[in-house]
Amino acid sequence: MGNDTFDVIMKSDVPAVSVRNLESKSEKFEVPCAEGVMPFRRWTCCAPGCETLLLVHGGSGSWTHWYRNIEYLSQRFNVYAVDLPGLGDSAELPAGYRAEDVVAVVSRGIASLPGLATFHLVAFSWGCAVSAQLAKSHELKSLLLLGPAALGDIPRRGHMKPLIRRTEDMSAGEIYDANKENLARLMFYNRERIDDLAVYLQTSNTNRARFNSPQFARTTLVLDGVKAITTPLKVIYGEHDAPAGTRIEQRHDLFQSVRSDVEFEIIPDAGHWLQYELSDVFNKKCAQWIEQHAGFC
Repeated sequence: MGNDTFDVIMKSDVPAVSVRNLESKSEKFEVPCAEGVMPFRRWTCCAPGCETLLLVHGGSGSWTHWYRNIEYLSQRFNVYAVDLPGLGDSAELPAGYRAEDVVAVVSRGIASLPGLATFHLVAFSWGCAVSAQLAKSHELKSLLLLGPAALGDIPRRGHMKPLIRRTEDMSAGEIYDANKENLARLMFYNRERIDDLAVYLQTSNTNRARFNSPQFARTTLVLDGVKAITTPLKVIYGEHDAPAGTRIEQRHDLFQSVRSDVEFEIIPDAGHWLQYELSDVFNKKCAQWIEQHAGFC
């Protein structure tokens, strides 16, 4: 639903100010996307010889899916973050779009930015499907996937409750409560870790979502992509990733079947949005992975 329908109503303006402050430290690059533009934001590392990485967010999200990671990572690397088509501040694609259309737009954007000639790609959820396909046509040093779907039509055992649908007659308080509960059902394992900032990001991102990524969740976009490359590959799931269900080991087997060299890790005490819920854990693992593969190309 658009911002003209639901405003982001919070108990304070601290979350919005925090996001603006982080964004103000970036440089924005706008590339063509359908009838509009798609923004890439870059936080530049001050140290010489820094590696470069691109962060690709999940469904109904934006660059702010990485809010708790950018500051840490940008102290060590040059960090780009994109808003995928139809999400965040990007223009939407024409009706009848395919996953391949998203990949093509993002690929052209990457090719137009000289700072992304060779880089590390780090992706979350829906962004994993896009990134696995991008990896086939770009010179990557490494590929790190968090909570990927698009591994085929596999059964998902679990007890995830359906998300609460927001309606026009909801009050601001009811919208806040619904978004917080949806975070608990979909994105977090420990609901006590859901703070006002997380609710603000969820509300802002879902308000602007004009792209239906779940329709591609049962495709094989991720497996097909990683099968076609030899780029160093790491896959991470939260132990309690709600969309993945309780059979995460089955996903390990699927990756092993197409890439026997995959590094596969399950993070205890974490849900789907693990880079937010356990940001300290993820930040260190991400940095270690990138440093490990700094000279791959």
